[in-house]
Amino acid sequence: MKSIALSLTLLALLSACASPPTTFHQLRPALPAAAATPVLGASVMVGPASLPAGLERPQLVVEDAAGNVELLDLQRWAGPLDRMLTQAVAADLSRALGLASVYAYPQPGMGGGDVRVLLDVRQLRLRPGRDASLEVAWQALPAQGDKKPLASGYFLQSRPLATADAAAATAGLQALVTDLSRRLAGELGPALAGFKR
Repeated sequence: MKSIALSLTLLALLSACASPPTTFHQLRPALPAAAATPVLGASVMVGPASLPAGLERPQLVVEDAAGNVELLDLQRWAGPLDRMLTQAVAADLSRALGLASVYAYPQPGMGGGDVRVLLDVRQLRLRPGRDASLEVAWQALPAQGDKKPLASGYFLQSRPLATADAAAATAGLQALVTDLSRRLAGELGPALAGFKR
């Protein structure tokens, strides 16, 4: 009887000492799939995406009300943030343009594509309980011949966050990535329509 009571006591102590679980977050394509089957056209490679120094880490990087940076060790990205960003943008672009030949960098066996869309993420701020903001300069370059950009643009937007938790912060960033994808589709679509391989 004593051994059972001791075992239960030890189990209770161990469970009290257990650390909370780590939560992993993703960026996913959010635009609805096109009604028609996507067509093949010029191959578009989205990326690479450059991130501001300090954001290339697995933990979520957030700012407090005083502007101090904090790493949320138990709130992590499911993969490299730059890769998840390009994958979400590429999938959303494919859906928005109705173009099956949009890929995320790096894509083994795909080379550089006919057109490369470079993303320079100049600012990505998550301020739980306040807002998420994203600033990106981008340009679409042909892989061959003249390196004059087919299209280029600048995106700066923020979204308020209703709550101060990490899930709201990542949802805010997801919404901004979707807005970026819509903007890219609107500005890149006409350039791709006139693109000659």
